[in-house]
Amino acid sequence: MAFAPRPPRAAARIALLTFVTTVALTACSDADGTLTEVTATGTTTGTTAPATTVSSPSPSAPVTSSPPATVKKTKNPPDKDKGTNPGGTAPASTVTSDVSQLKSLGITLDEGVLIDVADDGLDRYLEIGENGVDFTGTSKKDTTMMALKPARVAKRTEDTKNRVVIAPPFWNEDVGTGSCVVDKSRGVLDLATCKAGALDQIWEVVPAGDSGQFELHGAHTDIRVEAGKITTDGQGYVGLQTIKFAG
Repeated sequence: MAFAPRPPRAAARIALLTFVTTVALTACSDADGTLTEVTATGTTTGTTAPATTVSSPSPSAPVTSSPPATVKKTKNPPDKDKGTNPGGTAPASTVTSDVSQLKSLGITLDEGVLIDVADDGLDRYLEIGENGVDFTGTSKKDTTMMALKPARVAKRTEDTKNRVVIAPPFWNEDVGTGSCVVDKSRGVLDLATCKAGALDQIWEVVPAGDSGQFELHGAHTDIRVEAGKITTDGQGYVGLQTIKFAG
């Protein structure tokens, strides 16, 4: 029995048709959302569809911006070394320095004293002069009478003990803040209105053994004395002592 050949239309229905299609679409729109460019490309096996391109002038690419960088602010730690901030004040100066060690060594506090150069064999007293403060005093008088008083500090710690201010009683008799010896600059001492916690008015009393002698270290100056003058060249006597003014 003979089979009639299939009609071309039936053969087309069962023909294997393989399409490999790659479509790339690029679309740009104006601010109002209007499509301005679409590009499509296609490739088929067996049947090829024509590429269709619709284009119009492309607008400039939109400008984008990154969010601003965040800057973390940090506080600098407070300065602790002598002289790093001599014109400032100790923060929250609400307590007085621990000076119990000084009292136990026989260093006179809170009353009139002469501050004497201990080992030079002469009478060299700290004195208020016309041109500042120096060790030019040679006798008891108003200008050589001093008083060491506990300084006000932020809190009592090992780093703040044995701190005093030098307040000459003759300049502190009237009601008011009075005057204190200030370490104005290296080797230069003067009088200034007392200000609680002022770093350039605070002196560290450094005991020299157990004899009652001590050194004075200020914001700028570690006291050394040669021939009645404070020196800055490393020469001179450093040992000082208190002598009761009324003694």
